[in-house]
Amino acid sequence: MIEQLAKRWLGELEQEMEELLDTRYEGVERLRKATILVERTLKKLRQQVQEKGFSSQDDEIYFFKHLKPKGYHWKIYFLELYTMECGRPQIGVIEQKEWLDREMAYVDRFFEQHHFFYEYYRLDSTELDSLYFLRGADKGSLLLPEVPELNPAFGTEGDYLFAKFMAFEKLRDWLVEKARYLLANPHADIGNISQAEELRWTGDSINLAELAFGIHRTGQVNKGTASIGAIFRWLEEKLQVSIGIPSKRLSEIRRRTTISRTRYLDEMIEMVIQKLDKEDEYHPDKNQRK
Repeated sequence: MIEQLAKRWLGELEQEMEELLDTRYEGVERLRKATILVERTLKKLRQQVQEKGFSSQDDEIYFFKHLKPKGYHWKIYFLELYTMECGRPQIGVIEQKEWLDREMAYVDRFFEQHHFFYEYYRLDSTELDSLYFLRGADKGSLLLPEVPELNPAFGTEGDYLFAKFMAFEKLRDWLVEKARYLLANPHADIGNISQAEELRWTGDSINLAELAFGIHRTGQVNKGTASIGAIFRWLEEKLQVSIGIPSKRLSEIRRRTTISRTRYLDEMIEMVIQKLDKEDEYHPDKNQRK
């Protein structure tokens, strides 16, 4: 019961976070709104845990290993993102490059400091789950990283650390994206920018939304780790168009009841097949040439 509710609430929170990233909120205001949304979800989860409990240790481990970190990591992410952005130079390509290098080194250092635990997280190991993800477990002489003071009814040493791993992976992706943008920006180093033709999306934005969802669901960007919000923003930036908020565009697609929900993707398939079929057509004149 808790697992089903948690997954639903966490799915709703993820949509809210993606919408928040798509808005114009920045700095303290964005951090404040993110904190309110995360705390609201964590409060509901905490109430369920305290009132209903878990039916087994396996359920408790799954909750603190996989579910709670998915909610809490957003709070860590937005706080770290706010801190990073506060120190970002507003002008100067060299200065911004140095800032990106410093912040990337900060993220890399975190993963290095917790190498053993990060590998445990990355490989989805299970051998020490009963020590990391059960409340009140006897740790004995096991060496654990320092974590904030825990609520013994709603916290384990492992869930905070796993949430931080999720958050710092997002930060790393964000920094890589900024570094690539700085490298490709004509104002960064005009002498090294290729004079590629500027492209602009001139079709219906809902068609591009279909394409974005297709890219996201098939895991074609960043080995499947890119969020739908990030894909929307990337397409908007590259094709100079406003697509809108992912959840709203998905609802618009879902409401379609005639012909096909994926009209544009279906049309793309049809056009490509027609192109291939036309080139494969049998031409007697051509085949008789020596």
